[in-house]
Amino acid sequence: MKRALPILLLLVAVASPMFAWGEKGHLIVNEAATLTLPNDMPIFFYKSFPQLVWLGPDPDRWRGAGDAEDAVNGPDHFLDYEYISGLKLPRDRYRFIDLLVKSGTLSRFGIYNSSIGFSPYRIAELSERLTNEWRLWRASAPGSIDRRTVEQDIIRDAGVLGHYVADASQPLHATINYNGWILPNPNGYANDCTIHSRFETNFVSRAVDLADVLPKVEPVPSMRSNYFGAAMEMLYQSNQEVELLYRIDHDGGFNLFGPPSRAGVDFTSRRLAVGASMLRDFWWSTWKASEKPPRRRGAPVDE
Repeated sequence: MKRALPILLLLVAVASPMFAWGEKGHLIVNEAATLTLPNDMPIFFYKSFPQLVWLGPDPDRWRGAGDAEDAVNGPDHFLDYEYISGLKLPRDRYRFIDLLVKSGTLSRFGIYNSSIGFSPYRIAELSERLTNEWRLWRASAPGSIDRRTVEQDIIRDAGVLGHYVADASQPLHATINYNGWILPNPNGYANDCTIHSRFETNFVSRAVDLADVLPKVEPVPSMRSNYFGAAMEMLYQSNQEVELLYRIDHDGGFNLFGPPSRAGVDFTSRRLAVGASMLRDFWWSTWKASEKPPRRRGAPVDE
């Protein structure tokens, strides 16, 4: 057993950079969302819970597919909030890129247009697509090939949506300090370029389970009519938790050895519960929103 430990640590170290929240964290978020859904959605959705859970880590499985896929996939997982603080963001990712150029944000920080990340756009895009797929489902004939095909699309997009919502609840996906403290550092926070995997993969894998997260999920779902706004609010809240995460880490809260710290478990399970609560809300809200016809092109957008 003693000889196996270095091998285990090597496997953890190699696997860590591959996943955001770690595969276990994403599975927990999607499963907690399924277990807290209201009971007024179509039965096929409930029957698809195992697939919805499995799809939680899926966008991380796409990594390494090739240069084109990696270029578009990577930035969808995060938003470095410090770069855009004070800007009024449009809901269109291409207008967002235009704003970054015209506001001088890219030149001021010396970064590319993809360096800041597109997390809220990916969440809003998938949520809007899911709403439209629910409308197609309502319009399809029961038992038809059309309905069965739309159901497959709904499950696929709902499960994948869970990945990006979970990422947005992870504080290190909402900050320029994503893998080490790069701002002035009088408190001596970690800058060893390992805190990201130490927190979201290694610590979650050994110390946090579904039973820790479920009691912290909001008991009553909230209707989310502004998908982009809800995503931005969650990312802002995640950004506000960054220093607390670093402080817990500084005090040894995410250490690999020894009993898991209560502070570490409480903080991590709370953030996972935030992701699960929001994902549950998005799933349910897209279903409810599909009762109404789509907004006319050019009609005002609710803020």
